[in-house]
Amino acid sequence: MTENWQNAATWKSEIEHSRALAQSYWQGWQDNLDFYTGKSSDAAYVNKSGGEFININADFTNVEVKGSQLFFEQPELQLTAKGAFQTPPPAAPMPGQPPQPQLDGPSIIASHRELLSELLGSDHADALTTVQKAIKDCLATAGVGATKICYEAAMETIQTPPELAMLLPDAGHTLDRPVDEQWKWERIPSKKFRIPADFKDTDFDKAPWLAMEFRMPLAQGQRLFNLPSDFEGTSARDDKRLDEGHTSASHDESGLRYLEGTEIWYYAHMFDKHVVNPRAIRRHVVVEGVEGFVEKKIGENPYQTLLPNGRLSTDSMIGFPIHVLAIRNVPDSAFVPSDETMTRPLVRELCRFRTQQVLEREANILRFGYDVAQVPPETVKRIEEGTIGIMIPFPAGAMAVGMDKLIQQISKGSQSRDSYTANDYVQRDLDKTLGIDAMGSGVQGNSRATATEINVVDRVRSVRLDGEQRQVLSWYLKGVQKFSALVCRYMTPELAVPYIGEAQAQTWATWDKKTWDGRMVFKARPDSQLKLDGAAERKYYLDLYQFLAKDPNINRVELLRELVQRANLDPTKLIVTQLPPKPDIPNLGFTFKGEDLLGPQAQQVREILAQGGITISQEAIDASASQLFQQMQMGIRDASGQMVKATPNREHGGTTEKVRPLNQQSADLSGQRSGPKTQGEAA
Repeated sequence: MTENWQNAATWKSEIEHSRALAQSYWQGWQDNLDFYTGKSSDAAYVNKSGGEFININADFTNVEVKGSQLFFEQPELQLTAKGAFQTPPPAAPMPGQPPQPQLDGPSIIASHRELLSELLGSDHADALTTVQKAIKDCLATAGVGATKICYEAAMETIQTPPELAMLLPDAGHTLDRPVDEQWKWERIPSKKFRIPADFKDTDFDKAPWLAMEFRMPLAQGQRLFNLPSDFEGTSARDDKRLDEGHTSASHDESGLRYLEGTEIWYYAHMFDKHVVNPRAIRRHVVVEGVEGFVEKKIGENPYQTLLPNGRLSTDSMIGFPIHVLAIRNVPDSAFVPSDETMTRPLVRELCRFRTQQVLEREANILRFGYDVAQVPPETVKRIEEGTIGIMIPFPAGAMAVGMDKLIQQISKGSQSRDSYTANDYVQRDLDKTLGIDAMGSGVQGNSRATATEINVVDRVRSVRLDGEQRQVLSWYLKGVQKFSALVCRYMTPELAVPYIGEAQAQTWATWDKKTWDGRMVFKARPDSQLKLDGAAERKYYLDLYQFLAKDPNINRVELLRELVQRANLDPTKLIVTQLPPKPDIPNLGFTFKGEDLLGPQAQQVREILAQGGITISQEAIDASASQLFQQMQMGIRDASGQMVKATPNREHGGTTEKVRPLNQQSADLSGQRSGPKTQGEAA
């Protein structure tokens, strides 16, 4: 292989070996899909013979429940820059040119995070849907989920403008310009994913090469690849996809012409002795019916740049664009059994048991025998069709014989409790295999477990589920890192404006993505990819706001925005980022007593109250003055309105005798026994 790495025939042979190995698993994947869709081969076989088969839908339930628990929504990214940002070099130094813009690291990181979140969203790459499809491949069919992260630009060929030809004499008479750009993260059908036949691991970025078979319309392929002028393609059905429940081969054929090929990505240093960098990756494309490679630039990797010093540029993708999810691993194997594969014998047994229950219930329907000599057919028919209160005639003399002699119930069988116990055993085995019981599926179980038992089971279940959630999230973040490299490589500030706005695009443009000496570290806000309880989440943010809002180191507006969003309200309509200035009003305080309204200071007090909106009628003032005058004559008050203290007519007797508190008296009596005292106690 090392000697012929530039030979397309050698790569085609490798693909054939890989396909032959994978084909031994295809039927099992198809069986899993059939059970998931309710069209299992067991049901088809029984129905064909005129019988009845009950599919308990366990595969559908388990896959849907567990898939949603592993990854529910697009997580909130958290980025950290390792290394110093650098500004792009000026295109051409000009006299009087303004100085380079100042780099703002946090703003650059924020703009890049916003750009990635937008491009990964449902309007563009739709990464959430791709991740959910990959998880379903892991749980339902193939055990691993293959995806591809790529950038595609639609190019058109135009005549070189004269002004550009003068600046670039070597540009030629024509040039290609992009008319549309797409950043993609898409699922690869399991039957089209290729790995080396001798690769025995699930860390697929360590494989010598990865490949995917593809099928595209002939016209599109003629535009993308170098194909012979007489190449006609094929119109045969695509047999490298799982069938939709035993679909007839004649039903999914197309009149369009297609080409079928394979895209191969490989580590160059394993096949070319002149390449030293172990991260350098090359690409080849082969098409069925064409002898050589068909890509425009043979062996070029559009997602990497090898610098003269032998290193990769910082905007190069590290790892294969083919990004494969494996939730678990099997020692020394690249083929992992899915959840459905592991539970297939148990599900078959449950389906068989449920089918037997249905047949038994039908066999145990009430049946009656009758005397054909005494009960004519028309009477039997009227009994079978009869309703409440209907009159049914019997032959003369038949009633005298007795109804119990004419019609009798035929005995029926009964099913023991042991049969249902066996069903419970199988269901528990199924729950243990998946790590999800009835309560984990959101269904009330039949057992009457205590709250303590439920908490123990929930903790144990959460340990396994948390491990699988972390595995999926780690794989997703690694894919985001590859996706980010493509954005840094092909996105321009002008193209970024529709995604993040002009201000953030200008901030993002101050960063030179190709020469900076660092890297981005990607994390996600904890549990942001999961479905959380809405009430608990709102309470969490409410408590967080109450604890942190007054901290001087906290951005209170951002904290408030999170809280408002969790309340399903629009923060742009409710939150004011700039508060209006407060008027500079002196903070004064006054304390008044009743006599202040009647003494010499009464006029000033009444004016102060009037400034506060409190007025006192003249009648009330006159009445109070009259009462004050009378009390002054009686010696009760003085001229200022103060009460006159009475002169004591005898000396004070002093304090009362201190009484021991009741609780102390009880303490003194503690330890004493009721009843007669012993001799020692009496002494």
